[in-house]
Amino acid sequence: MIGGAKVIDPKDAEGVVYLLPAAKSPHGVDVSPDGKYIIASGKLQSVTTVFNFEKMLTAIQKKNFTGNEDGIPVLNYDSIKDAEVNVGLGPLHTQFDDQGFAYTSLFVESAVAKWKLGTWEVVDKIPVSYNIGHLTAAEGDTKSPDGKYLVALNKLSHGRHLSVGPSQPESSQLIDISGEKMSLLYDAFTEPEPHYAQIIKADKLKPIEVYPKEENKHPKAIWDIKDAKIVRSGKNVEVYMVAVRSSFEPTKIEVNKGDKVTIYMTNIEQTTDELHGFGLNEYNINIVADPGETKVIEFVADKQGVFPFYCTNFCSALHQEMQGYLLVK
Repeated sequence: MIGGAKVIDPKDAEGVVYLLPAAKSPHGVDVSPDGKYIIASGKLQSVTTVFNFEKMLTAIQKKNFTGNEDGIPVLNYDSIKDAEVNVGLGPLHTQFDDQGFAYTSLFVESAVAKWKLGTWEVVDKIPVSYNIGHLTAAEGDTKSPDGKYLVALNKLSHGRHLSVGPSQPESSQLIDISGEKMSLLYDAFTEPEPHYAQIIKADKLKPIEVYPKEENKHPKAIWDIKDAKIVRSGKNVEVYMVAVRSSFEPTKIEVNKGDKVTIYMTNIEQTTDELHGFGLNEYNINIVADPGETKVIEFVADKQGVFPFYCTNFCSALHQEMQGYLLVK
């Protein structure tokens, strides 16, 4: 136990962890779609190393080690590698397509290298702008990559767009990898630094756009303006609130200084993208409720006065009229 957490120390649990040597300053480690290879890159060396998973299992079985680090066995490098691929300067991460090719980002060279699994031959290289870190191919981290597009996630973008000041957005570049040669299709500018990402086929996404009314099981949720109410119990004030285009109900909340106020706000919209916010500036409150969602707002009314609350998400032509008042006596 360390700080209340259960921890397995590899020194005391033989066979749990093994180390494999990688190039200088190891960075990205990626597994090929078929599970045969582990690709390890070191950003201070011009090669990326292809390790064979079966050879690793054999080396473990034969205890073919070259020492240990912190009590963890280090596998014999020459016995587990299949190839050193000379991809270029500063290799970091590798993605894959459905044609047996790998794509490695080159940080120092500001490029992407395309190379063939099995022959280990670099077949193409495309420059990117600039200092690429991660890259993502269409489902390139899965057993069945899509193989048509890749996005270079670059850390710098100077000279690629109109400058409007010293702070500039970073660069993401869409690359076509469906042909023999890679080609740049589009520059996009993202903020902040684009890092790890995934490209997933749209038909695999089944997002919830509206919380169905029947699935909202919150015990304090109300679904009709006529049910809006304020209930006091001693110094506790409960507000049952509805948010719907383009008003809150109740519109006036009257409490005493020192009261604990709890607002149960239900966005009763059942239309996509009709979010409503609740902002109460003097109490540093700003929440957003999705369509069909109930949010709970709690605070102590320790400031005396009349304070407006208002919707903070544009919702209709009457958005600016969607407001009310908190009166603290």
